[in-house]
Amino acid sequence: MYKFGIIGLGKMGNSILEGILSSGIYKKDEILLGLHSEQKLEKYSNDGYECTLNNEDIFMDCEIILVSVKPQGFSEACENAKKYDFRGKCIISIMAGVKIETLMTYFNNASIFRTMPNTPALIKSGVTTICTNIENKFQDTVLDIFNSIGKAYMITEDLMDASLPLNGSMPAYLYLFAKIFIEMGAKNGIDYETAKALTAESIIASAKMIVSSDDSIDTLINNVCSKGGTTIAGLYELYDNNFEEAIKKCYDACVNRSIELSKK
Repeated sequence: MYKFGIIGLGKMGNSILEGILSSGIYKKDEILLGLHSEQKLEKYSNDGYECTLNNEDIFMDCEIILVSVKPQGFSEACENAKKYDFRGKCIISIMAGVKIETLMTYFNNASIFRTMPNTPALIKSGVTTICTNIENKFQDTVLDIFNSIGKAYMITEDLMDASLPLNGSMPAYLYLFAKIFIEMGAKNGIDYETAKALTAESIIASAKMIVSSDDSIDTLINNVCSKGGTTIAGLYELYDNNFEEAIKKCYDACVNRSIELSKK
C-alpha cells in the first residue's frame, strides 16, 4: 500500500508533489503516480518514481489520493472508482466546481477533501481553501500537504464559492491591476523591468502590511495620503470612476460563475 497517489500530473499536481517531497511528508517510494502517457511514465520512472498508466492501481493501492485532473476529464479518469470501497482512505480534489456530493458518488465511503489552491502554489506561495465531508483522521495531513506549497485554510463547503475571488481568482485580478501601472510607468519613461519591480515589490510590501498591521485597511489607506497630495489625487479618480463598484461586480461575477459551474 502506497501512502500517497496522484491522478493527473499537470503543473499544479507537480507543484504539490514537489512540496510534499521537499517538506518530507512522504518519500518517493511511498508515492504512486497515475500518468496518462508512456512519455510521462518514462520520464518520472527515470526520476525514481513508482508510476502506472492504470488509475485503478491508484484506487486499490493508495491510502491518500490526489485527483488533479481537469474537471471536464474527471468522469473519464475516475469512472472505474465507483466499483471500489474507499473506507479508511482519503480523496483530495483540486478540481474547481466539483462538489463533495459529486465526489462521494465516485469514491464510496471515502474521507473527501475539496480544495482550491491558487497558481502561486507553483512557487510555493499558494493560498488554498479546504473543506471536508466528515471529521476524519486525515485533516492534519491534508493541511500539511497544502502548507508545503504555501498556506492552507479550513472552511466549510458552503463558503467555497464566496472564497474563490479571494484566493483562487485573486492573482488574475492583481496581475491586471499591476499590468496597467507597469505599462503606464513604462509609457512615462521608466524602464519596463524597473517599473515591474517597483510595482510588484510595492504590492508585496502592502500585502504584508495588511497581514501584520493592527490598523484597519481604511487607516492604512489614509496613512499613505496627505491632504492635496499625489496619492489622494489618484484615489479621487478611482472613486469618481466607480472603481469600488467595479471590484464588487468582479467579485459577484466570479462567485456566480462558480455556482453555475458546480451545477453542471
